[in-house]
Amino acid sequence: MAREYVTLRGDKVNGEIVWNETSVSKMQLTSAVVRVTRKGNLYEIVGFALTDGTPVKSVQVRIDDGEWQSAIIDSTATSYSWKLFRIPWKAPTKGEHALVSRAVDINGKIQPSEEDLELKKTRWENNGQIVRRVLIS
Repeated sequence: MAREYVTLRGDKVNGEIVWNETSVSKMQLTSAVVRVTRKGNLYEIVGFALTDGTPVKSVQVRIDDGEWQSAIIDSTATSYSWKLFRIPWKAPTKGEHALVSRAVDINGKIQPSEEDLELKKTRWENNGQIVRRVLIS
């Protein structure tokens, strides 16, 4: 597994791409929107964040390419547990919407977007922001 369980990623250095191969090891900072719940006219976006034990500073959610909004993280989460988050969604319009989350750790590291990972050739440790599409009817 030491040879096969590796990740290959290109980084731009002085305008050139430098390829780095590393062994898969620690969990990468990640989060995902899991579902949208509704009670009457009240909607809520819920999801989770995971880390290698580094504390999560915040989780932010973006709706339809709007501004990033801070979510509420469950305060009972431990260092190595799933960090559940939620954010109210006020008066969503009918139709399809794109929801995405990103986690930020206490060191200021931000979960990368898919564009940030475009030079990543392997999907091991894929921690890019996941766009979740939902339909409000």
